[in-house]
Amino acid sequence: MRRAFSTLAIVSMVFVTAVPAGAKVKLDGPDPAIWLSDPDGDDGGDFGIEQGDPVTGSSGFAVVRDGSAIISVRATGLEPWHTYTMWVVYFNDSTKCVDGCNGPDLATAGGGSIYGTGRIAWHNGKARFTAVLRDGAGADDLGPPPPPFAFAPFEAGPNNEFHVVIRSHGPIIWGQVREQLTTFGGGCEVNVGPAPEEVGDFPVPQAPGECGEIQLYVFK
Repeated sequence: MRRAFSTLAIVSMVFVTAVPAGAKVKLDGPDPAIWLSDPDGDDGGDFGIEQGDPVTGSSGFAVVRDGSAIISVRATGLEPWHTYTMWVVYFNDSTKCVDGCNGPDLATAGGGSIYGTGRIAWHNGKARFTAVLRDGAGADDLGPPPPPFAFAPFEAGPNNEFHVVIRSHGPIIWGQVREQLTTFGGGCEVNVGPAPEEVGDFPVPQAPGECGEIQLYVFK
């Protein structure tokens, strides 16, 4: 329950960048992602990067066709040799969302969460994450959601919207690498990122056992 709610809470931090469905279209602008945490410090943004600031150099695209979707992001600003997972919150029909798609709209628009992939960041702090969603995928990959949320299987269509969350699992922990790259709680002892209903500046995971959501991409 805690891990499902944590990810859904991220959905309410909406950053909209238009990406039409049906063709390979890159995100508009040079900075298509935003920070959910402060990579330079943890004292309220005094280091110049606050929650909601763009991630310089990031890029990505979404493709929807033939009953499936491909979502790919090139993340920058990551901690070298740290472990990360990609999670996709999908909305089947964004026209049914109220004032932008967020957590409660999963019930009306039809949607859910699904694991995308896991990566270890290179020495330059970059990593490519790619997820493939097919009709019928997802729904309850994070477990039963709390009210008023609801999950539904993915349905590829022209009104799909995707919110991609990059979650840090901290430095490599030998013997737990597989879990760090494939599960929501792999290698996690404490969450240092945004918690439900919290808005503010949060540090990025640095020590083994620290985890947290750090970047958000939106494909609409």
